[in-house]
Amino acid sequence: MKFSLLLTIPCVAFLFACTSTVPSITPNNNVALWQVNSLETIAGAKVSISGDPELVKSGQDQVVRFDGDGDRLLVDANPLGDAQEFTIEIFFNPADAYPNNLEPRFFHIEAEDKPNRRITIELRLNDKKQWYLDAYIKSETSQFTLIDPNKVHPIGQWAHAAVTYKNGEFVSYVNGVRELTGQVEYLPIAAHAKTSIGARMNQVHWFNGDIAWVKITPAALPPEAFTLTK
Repeated sequence: MKFSLLLTIPCVAFLFACTSTVPSITPNNNVALWQVNSLETIAGAKVSISGDPELVKSGQDQVVRFDGDGDRLLVDANPLGDAQEFTIEIFFNPADAYPNNLEPRFFHIEAEDKPNRRITIELRLNDKKQWYLDAYIKSETSQFTLIDPNKVHPIGQWAHAAVTYKNGEFVSYVNGVRELTGQVEYLPIAAHAKTSIGARMNQVHWFNGDIAWVKITPAALPPEAFTLTK
């Protein structure tokens, strides 16, 4: 499996506060980092744009802002490749889009001609300015959703979400804390699959907020390996 950009995050404890600063990232040969800081390419892969996503400053860094009304980046790449186990991490700041966008799908890998294999990372919003994570794996043999409306987090703060998969175990984390686990059979998604950032692949359920980066590791990491101090 090949990655276009190889980076990692330091292995220390994690706690994000409400901040506009994107964390620093140091090189390592085991991880692919997609810095979401361009409307033309991400980690060398071509990007197609829907709507009018914007490049904005977050501290000293540039991130992409999605308005929740038709904004999306479609990346011509499948960062998981043929991995049998993996970790996906996303650093993002959701806006208060309730009640217009109750269930934004902000990360989705799928091949158009093989829709029975996909992975999505999504949010659900409530009327208390909170969100909770929704992570989903589907294959021809099984599917499973990790979701709990009681595990809520505040809108308008930078947050870290992660999912891991290994040997049938699917786990979700928010801000380095393990939230949910389930059993599912992941089957590798086609190499020619694309990745939708900011909406579901079929351009519905739009995300409102900022996304700084996505980090993909071809191994199921423990939380101490993918988290940061505040």
